[in-house]
Amino acid sequence: MTKWLFMVACLGIACQGAIIRQNSAKNLENSLNVIHEWKYIDYDFGSEERRQAAIQSGEYDHTKNYPFDVDQWHDKTFVTILKYDGVPSTLNMISNKIGKGGRLLQPYPDWSWAENKDCSGIVSAFKIAIDKFDRLWVLDSGLINRTEPICAPKLHVFDLKNTKHLKQIEIPHDIAVNATTGKGGLVSLVVQAMDPMNTLVYIADHKGDALIVYQNSDDSFHRMTSNTFDYDPRYAKMTINGESFTLKNGICGMALSPVTNNLYYSPLASHGLYYVNTEPFMKSQFGDNNNVQYEGSQDTLNTQSLAKAVSKDGVLFVGLVGNSALGCLNEHQPLQRENLELVAQNEKTLQMIAGMKIKEELPHFVGSNKPVKEMNICWL
Repeated sequence: MTKWLFMVACLGIACQGAIIRQNSAKNLENSLNVIHEWKYIDYDFGSEERRQAAIQSGEYDHTKNYPFDVDQWHDKTFVTILKYDGVPSTLNMISNKIGKGGRLLQPYPDWSWAENKDCSGIVSAFKIAIDKFDRLWVLDSGLINRTEPICAPKLHVFDLKNTKHLKQIEIPHDIAVNATTGKGGLVSLVVQAMDPMNTLVYIADHKGDALIVYQNSDDSFHRMTSNTFDYDPRYAKMTINGESFTLKNGICGMALSPVTNNLYYSPLASHGLYYVNTEPFMKSQFGDNNNVQYEGSQDTLNTQSLAKAVSKDGVLFVGLVGNSALGCLNEHQPLQRENLELVAQNEKTLQMIAGMKIKEELPHFVGSNKPVKEMNICWL
């Protein structure tokens, strides 16, 4: 039976610019300790009668529920579930109630947001981010089953102090989609909050090969393009735990450094690691004539990467797909392959890390090995 895991680990001091510990393979594999475990994802329906009704109607099918992102605010842990037929709620908190499968998920802010009868709710919460002003930002793809557009993609903003819905911003079609290819797929979210109004949101379009920048102050969008966003056909084939599949995805996992204001990113189908300094964006300067420079190398990593996060000390954590591992780089050192350190590796629990956040200097992440056979939610 598939198991879903929450874990916690001590990573030592690798990549901190101090003493680099040489971890053995055994230490890397056993650096995670389970703190939560599920047989399957289930929800707090309010009653067993409602749960059974959801099963009978097809609203809930435990085999279709896959965690994709995670974030934490005080004692609340938020988890997104990709919206497939059989997923009753896509934006959730982990409740204290325990079912037969494990901890029950509780829709956030409540069940009414999961109904989405007229596109006023949340269709599919792909990514979430909590800023320093206690706001939860939600990237809603508007897709069911990853490919079926039900509503336009949106950004939702909630005040976590009172669960108030502050804002809903529909992402225009000409911003969300590549005008030349007609393709678009919004998959990653990074928030840069200088103050409550002066806030930037960065969104990756992995199918249309673009970086989208949203300005909260005037609700404007800017679609940025660069060949560093494109996938590399040499690395479209991925192998996880002996199983291979092809994903021709461009820019995907992103992370913002609080030290340098560099936005780090990689196309999923690549071995590259790139960055753009966000200072021009912070000054509302966009385009090639405004000192926007994309830096990096197409061969920094030895495998594909997805989720990323940067600590307050400038340590960049990277999920390494082919290695089923978590690596790190010190951004104060050259971003070269020889400076990449492995801090955790496990073929069972670290397959295709999909989401990662830094909390109290330790990365919390979701390990998703779909389209393979199981997923794990991990905290380090």
